[in-house]
Amino acid sequence: MKKFFLITFLFIPVLGMAQRYGFEQNLPYYDDKWFRPGFFVAMNYSTYRLEHHPDFFLPQNLDSVRAVNPVGTPGITLGFIANLRLHDQVDFRFNPGVSFYQRGIEMDFTNGTVEEQTIENTFMEFPFLFKFKSIRRKNWRVYMVGGAKYSIEVGSRRRERTDEQLRTTSPDFAIEFGFGFDFYFEMFKFAPEIRFSRGLLNLLNEDPNIYAQSLLSLKSQTVTLYLNFE
Repeated sequence: MKKFFLITFLFIPVLGMAQRYGFEQNLPYYDDKWFRPGFFVAMNYSTYRLEHHPDFFLPQNLDSVRAVNPVGTPGITLGFIANLRLHDQVDFRFNPGVSFYQRGIEMDFTNGTVEEQTIENTFMEFPFLFKFKSIRRKNWRVYMVGGAKYSIEVGSRRRERTDEQLRTTSPDFAIEFGFGFDFYFEMFKFAPEIRFSRGLLNLLNEDPNIYAQSLLSLKSQTVTLYLNFE
């Protein structure tokens, strides 16, 4: 919840931009184009939603592992925008990109020690989204997005991990939803956007170690601040 309020706080300057650029209409026919390309840069914060294995709560296991908690850190996302106009208030968007994540779990043992298993992932991501826009007010409008995202891990870091460490599988599939603002400048459109992603697939690799055997599932969970340029 704290992360949500922190990211929402970043939108305070956005409201000031809406007032500043709300006098003369820029790019009056921009939204009439049936296709609009663009690119984005983004900052993400990703963790796992974990589910404990039923055997984790047995008395013999409580003697060794007391708690398992998800751990996440900030990352970056880069990609392109392909926007197809369906209606003045509805667009279809394809936003292929690459994301860099660092997430894992923290295990708290009854002897007082804490051990962390962190996984660095690079994912190629393919979100398919519908964008629902309000009526344009001079040089800005608010919108909501929703859809699904398919992701597949790339690179060699996953193969470098052994079965004695926490490992995850690929691919991933997630639902996405969020909101943002469109700002129309003289030469381009700028759109800051907050988007939430909830993975549906179990990414846990079943290995014979204490990390995998303490868990039943690991699912991705991400909040991302996008800076879209079209």
